Amino acid sequence: MTDLDAVTGIVMRVGVILSIVLVAIGVAITVIEHGADGYTLNELFSRVSVVNSSTASLPFILNGFTDLSGLSFIYIGLMVLISIPVIRTALALIYFLYDKNRLYIILSAIVLFNLLLAILILPRVLR
Repeated sequence: MTDLDAVTGIVMRVGVILSIVLVAIGVAITVIEHGADGYTLNELFSRVSVVNSSTASLPFILNGFTDLSGLSFIYIGLMVLISIPVIRTALALIYFLYDKNRLYIILSAIVLFNLLLAILILPRVLR
């Protein structure tokens, strides 16, 4: 189990650091440009902001990333942060498949299915 723990630790550290860096770059770009994607700083940083994950699609985020939009950097940083548990669970599933541990294969597959369902499917269904 030590190998899984070592890989998991690296994935989690790198993922969190990358996420922090991306969000920090996004906030810095947004502050320097006094807004992003047509929104003012007051609109973006307001407690009741109209900007949330439902206002952005993947093409919007990727296009903004190539255009150095601060908001897109923030979104990508948050996407990286959200993907860490999914990657960790997928790594565990692969490890247990290699180890041929049937109980943990089943449990990891259920957890991975639930994570992907909650992230990819349910938000579209509940709109």
